[in-house]
Amino acid sequence: MTNWMPTLSPEKPRYVAIADAIAADLTGGKLKAGDRLPPQRELAWKLGVTIGTVTRAYQEASKRGLLSGEVGRGSYLRDPRPNYAAAQSISNGVEPGLLDMQMSAPPRVTQAADFEAGLTEIMRDPGWIELLDYPSAQGFALHRAAGVKWLKKSGIDISSDQVVLSSGAQSSLISVLSTITTPGERFLIEPLTYPTMQPICRQFGLQMRTLQNDAEGVTPDSLEHYARRGEARIVYIVPTLQNPTTATLSMERRQAIADIARHYDLTIIEDDVFRLLADDAPPPIQSMAPERTYHITSLSKTTAPGLRMAFMAPPPGATEALNRQQMIIGGRPNALSAELARRWIETGVADRALTAIRQELGVRRDIAMQYLGGLQVRCAPGSMFAWITLPPYWRPSDFAAAALAIGIKVTPGSAFAMDPSVQQNAIRACFGPAPSREMVGDAFERLRALIDKCPVEDCHTMA
Repeated sequence: MTNWMPTLSPEKPRYVAIADAIAADLTGGKLKAGDRLPPQRELAWKLGVTIGTVTRAYQEASKRGLLSGEVGRGSYLRDPRPNYAAAQSISNGVEPGLLDMQMSAPPRVTQAADFEAGLTEIMRDPGWIELLDYPSAQGFALHRAAGVKWLKKSGIDISSDQVVLSSGAQSSLISVLSTITTPGERFLIEPLTYPTMQPICRQFGLQMRTLQNDAEGVTPDSLEHYARRGEARIVYIVPTLQNPTTATLSMERRQAIADIARHYDLTIIEDDVFRLLADDAPPPIQSMAPERTYHITSLSKTTAPGLRMAFMAPPPGATEALNRQQMIIGGRPNALSAELARRWIETGVADRALTAIRQELGVRRDIAMQYLGGLQVRCAPGSMFAWITLPPYWRPSDFAAAALAIGIKVTPGSAFAMDPSVQQNAIRACFGPAPSREMVGDAFERLRALIDKCPVEDCHTMA
């Protein structure tokens, strides 16, 4: 690691001045390709700026082609290339000084070299121009074959003709619901779950009926209670590293749910996007009741969310209707993105990304838990967020507002409640998207200090 101390221009924003100094010192020979820059926290201390400023500076340098970063190893200088140096960022960027811990996303681990190599390979393929055409309703055969390979990692073995491609798990959910539901019907769902299910259900006119959960997840008794009364025919479940509680259903409970669904002729929507992040997750419910289960997985949590690539294993005979619905709602994946995803799956890049994400999430989870001792926290190994129960003097909405005031965005528990009567004095804090481990530690240190600070102490007596 180089002992580098930049000279900054006072006329520019600090992050731009740092990136400019990297470029100037590379050109002038003070730095050379392969040098490792100081850790963000160390450079921030030397320069008297925030970690966020240095993070943004390193990101700017990376966009210019001056820097390559590898999670857990640091930031290394690379040879500047004219097409990088002159390029403008296509990113909208992040608001300076604000860390978004609301988005359930993995750490960015994919290397620029893999991205460039994938695109280069596509351009060398004589048939690449076909990616600019409208695909058939079911998508390209090679992309469905990649879906078969990825689904096998979850223990699901289906033919490529059965695989349904979509531009993310949410598109898969919408296509399933628009295909199998009718307005006004009842829909079984966990009491706390993926927040976007609320507006989706409203869009389709579905009446949600909330099941009961315990520490392990959905209780079979509550499912059978509704099923026996004929209150609904469809159930939506996140069985592995459940959002937001991080609970994982046991093998016995999955089998019980499959048996109840078969006995009462229920349809299961199994949203299993977190599955491959878990340690030794039990087999998917789809493997126990394939004739009635729509199993959804994607690359968003396990490779890179920007690929917008999901694969669905539906019940036999359901594929054609789903493909037709994907066309209607515009849910088919972009062919160029799907081709990149296919090549990453075939060449092992996706597997390497999954391994790196799992390892980095483990490190970040350990960092988070160091600051959350003594609190009631759900954060199972493999998860990318912590579900934190707040002390009684905090209301989740007030805490989220107070956290925003110190530069951190978290999600109050009410956002996950499918039934307004379900009170959850908790917040969810995602540690996956943070640009660095240092920022994860800094964020949880500040969040813990805020949790321990009773808001009443800030109040003044009024005469």
